[in-house]
Amino acid sequence: MTVRFDIRYAFPIAGLAIVLLVIVFVQLCGTEDVPELDESLLVPRATATVAPTFTPGPSPTPGPVTPTPERFVPEGVPATGEERDQVRLQDLEAIQTALALHLDERGEYPNSLGGVQSLCLFVEADVGCALEEFLAPIPVDPLGEPGTNGYFYTSDGDSYVVYALRESDVPPACVEQPAHLAHFESLICVEGP
Repeated sequence: MTVRFDIRYAFPIAGLAIVLLVIVFVQLCGTEDVPELDESLLVPRATATVAPTFTPGPSPTPGPVTPTPERFVPEGVPATGEERDQVRLQDLEAIQTALALHLDERGEYPNSLGGVQSLCLFVEADVGCALEEFLAPIPVDPLGEPGTNGYFYTSDGDSYVVYALRESDVPPACVEQPAHLAHFESLICVEGP
């Protein structure tokens, strides 16, 4: 009869044996024979210096701050939310026209598979960029920052919804607001067909 030993078990067994020997050694010898540590023999470690800390200036006035349109409006942009909403409505109308032309030529709207995405912020990923063939340049929200304030698009190929920020009570608000756009207090939207 031949006994085979698998080498994979050798290291755990050896490790266990060493741990047991150390325990037995400590139990037999005790700790009385261990000399006290002579701290004068230790080499002092280098100490790190701490960089100066930042001391902030006076704290802001407590209480809510109500943003004013002037605070966020770049130069050359309509001054009031109502004026900017009028620009958005014109832009949405132009986008709807481009969508109709796309449908006539391709037989469907640019299909985002029902997902909400920026209209044409990410050229490689946003299906709304297909509208550049019919509408160039693609409109940008009057406040700029298309990733924050831009136009957003969803379509299944047969229908679409285009969303925009709503700042005034002039245009009606969208009835449904996608979770993806929950950071907007209110939206304008146009649907098709």
